[in-house]
Amino acid sequence: MLSKRLVATFICLWLAWIVLTGSLDAQELAVGAICAGFVAWLSHDLLLRGPIEEKLQLRRWLYLLAYVPVYIWAEVKAHAGVIYRILHPRMPIRPGIVRVPTELRTDVGITGLANSITMTPGTLSVDVDERKPCLYVHWIDAKVIEPERTHDAIARRFEHYLKVTFG
Repeated sequence: MLSKRLVATFICLWLAWIVLTGSLDAQELAVGAICAGFVAWLSHDLLLRGPIEEKLQLRRWLYLLAYVPVYIWAEVKAHAGVIYRILHPRMPIRPGIVRVPTELRTDVGITGLANSITMTPGTLSVDVDERKPCLYVHWIDAKVIEPERTHDAIARRFEHYLKVTFG
């Protein structure tokens, strides 16, 4: 018998496949279903922990959709900042590793934040302190070093959405 968790994982993975391939061709859909089914079978207990009904709340999905333009805007601004530093004759950088506290408490939420920071040019998550919780981030232009201010500068724009989506 198929579990709700396995079916939900399959559906999420297959929809992600469809969105990423951008194709509704029968062969693409079939290959996507096979891949999504195999990955769901292997990882459904890892990807969806806790009550499945909680994961399917409309509010979470809307926040995830709202996160996309926020993330894209952060990417555009970060790319512009790195390009500016590359093209500037003096290459104005102040690299450093800063502590960035987080309000997120779940593994998936903290991982999402760390990945969002790492994927944004000019920042790289290098470590997680699970006791605090906080991230240590290599920042190409460490304007501030106080944890509250680094949180505002690096993590706050992502956290609001990730907290609702992943906890």
